[in-house]
Amino acid sequence: MSYNDRNQRNNRNSDNRNSDIDNIISEISKVKMLKDLKAKEYADEKGYADKIAKHFSGRNNELKTNQLRKLFGALRDIESKEGNWEEIEPQFYLLKPKLAYDAGRNLIPKDFYKLMMNILRKVDIGNVEDKNQNFKTLINFLEAIVSYRKFYGDK
Repeated sequence: MSYNDRNQRNNRNSDNRNSDIDNIISEISKVKMLKDLKAKEYADEKGYADKIAKHFSGRNNELKTNQLRKLFGALRDIESKEGNWEEIEPQFYLLKPKLAYDAGRNLIPKDFYKLMMNILRKVDIGNVEDKNQNFKTLINFLEAIVSYRKFYGDK
């Protein structure tokens, strides 16, 4: 197999993997609130979290575990405040510029930024109870991503 053949095959594989992320973004866009996602959809083997972790474990599109854990840790810190939505809302919104900063410095892949912004938009919807449940779903979803990312290799 020639260099060009391998390069074209790698590009096709990359395109297929990018389409997986685009499909996940599209599916998440269809739900009104994040809590409307079933745990089976995002946490099960071959679910969204598994596909996301696998996608971002590749050399060309790597999401370093420490960056993922940093985001997860920030969410856990917000959760530990044990307040209702109005009390944690400012910290939640500060996640967005932090993600933008990390993407701008190439600390996280742009596709991951795009995915996370799409997910975060589904949190601040509904009444206070809905928002609290959306936030809990966000934590569970990201925890599943962290777990599968660890499975695919710690970088």
